Parts: sequence; structure tokens; C-alpha cells
Amino acid sequence: MAKKEETATAEGAKRTHKASYAKDKRQGGYLIRVQGPKSNMFVGRTVPVSKKDSTDEDQIELIEIVWSGKDDDTGAPVTLYKFKPKLKEDRDSIPF
Repeated sequence: MAKKEETATAEGAKRTHKASYAKDKRQGGYLIRVQGPKSNMFVGRTVPVSKKDSTDEDQIELIEIVWSGKDDDTGAPVTLYKFKPKLKEDRDSIPF
């Protein structure tokens, strides 16, 4: 299992874009925040999204751009996306 973690961190070091979850302040819920030089080029693609509480990543499909611009603090290009929700596979298997 240590090899998998080393590979994931090595891949992460090579990436020019970073995707993470962001709160949607206007409509509630969450969006995906992509930061990087061509952050607005990922509609329809599945990207690795880092979680806030751990080093794990989710593979999330981005479906629509909500906003694109520059980060106020760093000036880096940022794009907010709506994403395809993951299905809860365990929901039906839990006995009452």
C-alpha cells in the first residue's frame, strides 16, 4: 500500500492543475474548484479531486462551468464547475 501512496504523491507533484471541493455560497451545496493555467478546459472530463480531510482523491466528472476568473489572493486562473454526483451504492444494501 505504501507504493500506491508514493505513486499518488509523485503524480500530484507533476500536475499543473489542482481540483478541490468548494462551497456554493449562492445556491448551497458544493462545486469543484480547478486552479491552474488552463483551468477552464475540463468540461466533460473526469478529474482527480482532492478531499479536505485526507490525502485521498475522488474521480469526479465535471459537467458545466459556473464561473471563471482570477483568484483574489494569488491571481492564478480559477474555474468553478458543477459536477456529476456520485451514486450511493450502499444505500439499498443497508438493512432497516
